[in-house]
Amino acid sequence: MTETTTWSAASRLLHWAIVLTITFQQATGLFMSDPGTQFLFPPHRYIGLVTGLVLLLFWLYSYAAYDLALLFPWNRAAFRAIASEVLGLWRRRLPPPGRRAGLSSFVHGLGILAVSGCAVTGVVIHAMIPSGPPAPPQDPAAFTRYVLAHKFFADALWVYWAGHVGFALLHQLTGSNVFGSIFGRAGLTNDTSAGRDRRP
Repeated sequence: MTETTTWSAASRLLHWAIVLTITFQQATGLFMSDPGTQFLFPPHRYIGLVTGLVLLLFWLYSYAAYDLALLFPWNRAAFRAIASEVLGLWRRRLPPPGRRAGLSSFVHGLGILAVSGCAVTGVVIHAMIPSGPPAPPQDPAAFTRYVLAHKFFADALWVYWAGHVGFALLHQLTGSNVFGSIFGRAGLTNDTSAGRDRRP
């Protein structure tokens, strides 16, 4: 038995907006500790504000489209399904793709929380940086705490980013049209037969 999943234009638009802004933020964040790369700070700060706006739109859209229950399947039945799919991965079976509560949506939710943590702490850091000529923040200790939290969420986001892309490639290679769905060319094809799960 097969099922086909299609994603709305709004979902794809928000997905690509998050992908592009977050990838830019993560890439520039790798080099900003070097004094010779200070020129990266302004674009990182302001693209970060754009990222925060995109995430706000994502949260509003998810609430309106009733997607939050999929992103955060934190109930007993969903945890049982997640445990079953983790066991399936151990047995080299990928869970099926599509809009469903399970391991994939659970990990997506954690990724969105990591992105949101980056955005919130980044906006706070932006607000704490004095305007005008370079100067230390008024509360250096609080500033340092927010910077460390920002880095923590950024590191968590790298783990999510690598896993998300890696499993998308696995699904594509095993027959699920993941990339076609992302680009809006075709829906995901999900074989729901026993023992043939294909997506995390």
